[in-house]
Formats: sequence, structure tokens, C-alpha cells
Amino acid sequence: MSTRKTLITSEEATLAGKQITKPCSDCPWAKKSVGGWVGSLSPEEWVQYAHGEARMDCHVHPDAQCAGAAIYRANICKSPRDKTLLVLPPDKVRVFSRPQDFINHHKSGIGRSWTDDKEEEEDA
Repeated sequence: MSTRKTLITSEEATLAGKQITKPCSDCPWAKKSVGGWVGSLSPEEWVQYAHGEARMDCHVHPDAQCAGAAIYRANICKSPRDKTLLVLPPDKVRVFSRPQDFINHHKSGIGRSWTDDKEEEEDA
């Protein structure tokens, strides 16, 4: 049984060669994602982008749009007006379907919350 690598950095990103249709191993929109692994954006900013019309590229496969974000949009019944954005069917088993669940998952982080990091920055 092979395991999928997680905590992939942009330097480790590889081309997919085609549009992916399932969340990658590191997708923050996947319920099994590592909490807090959202890069420089806050969980609230991720949700804001997903609820808008922003194109969200996959950080693991830079030549593809984020399948997890497309599925999340379907889960919340968000239908992008921009026809160049990826649209996929809903999957409420693998991908978050409520903004607060996504936010809570990523604020919990790995032993620390995102808000703890922000408070440390403000205190410095």
C-alpha cells in the first residue's frame, strides 16, 4: 500500500499534465487535510476566495485548478459565473461543505492555532 505525500511545498510541486478531478494529497479543502496547512492566507481568506469568483490553482499541480475548491463550491451550491473556473460535482464525504467547519479545522492547526501565531506576531 502506498501513501500519498503530504505537506508538499511549492518547490516540490509537479505538473499534472491534465486537470485533476479529486483533491490532491495536500488539499486544504479535504476533510483529511493537515489542520493549519493553509500557507500565508488565513482560513477566513480561503473561504472568502472560494465564495467569490477567484481562480484557485492547485499548489501541488500548478498546471491545474484546485479540485478541492471546485468541489467545495459545489458542496455549498456556489455556481461560478466565470465559465473558465473549474466546476466539479459535490462530494460532502471528502471535502468540507460548511465554511465554519473549514475554518475550525484549520484554526486548530498542528498543536497550535492560526490565531496563536498571529498574536505572537503582534506581540513581537
